[in-house]
Amino acid sequence: MTPTFKFLIVLSSLACIANAQQKVFDVRTFGAKQNADISQALLSAWKEACASPTPSTVLIPKGTWSLKQAKLIGPNKAPVELRVEGILKAPLDPTQMPNKEGEWVTINYLDNFTLSGGGVFDGQGHEAWKRNDCHKNKNCVKLPLNLSFNFITNSTIRDVTTKDSKNFHVNVIGCYNVTFLRFTVSAPGDSPNTDGLHIARSKNCFV
Repeated sequence: MTPTFKFLIVLSSLACIANAQQKVFDVRTFGAKQNADISQALLSAWKEACASPTPSTVLIPKGTWSLKQAKLIGPNKAPVELRVEGILKAPLDPTQMPNKEGEWVTINYLDNFTLSGGGVFDGQGHEAWKRNDCHKNKNCVKLPLNLSFNFITNSTIRDVTTKDSKNFHVNVIGCYNVTFLRFTVSAPGDSPNTDGLHIARSKNCFV
């Protein structure tokens, strides 16, 4: 057996081991259905993934999915990926969110986290923008932003789109060594206060 052939066998074996160890938690396995709220299914899949001692992926496959609100919290025992391939839609009316003071999707306290998949976080802000009077009413109801990352380390956000957030799109607080790659922010030119990313109290964050 030639050295080259031996090397190829070793590489093939390592690839098989890596694939065997990668666990995929498809939200459909936890009861998610298209055009119905998947909040509970996503949370259940997320808890399983964070508890996994080997690398894992939470999969939201292609399609259109309704999500009232999600708070995805660590710690995670091994690298974890949230792979969003489909379109996630927020409630048109922000008062439908269980935590009316919270954000739409919050991701906290993780290390070696990846958000990927080519999907879209659609905040459906066009209705909420009409009601936004915060520029003249100090007692206005706070509108939620699309994505909030808090205390995330050694992580990558790539190949996803945040669209039509009700407020600004992304908050990054207390994070370290986080990279945004091919990350798209989409909103009409006349949408109010829909800034892209707000980064605070963080280090080594690259966009």
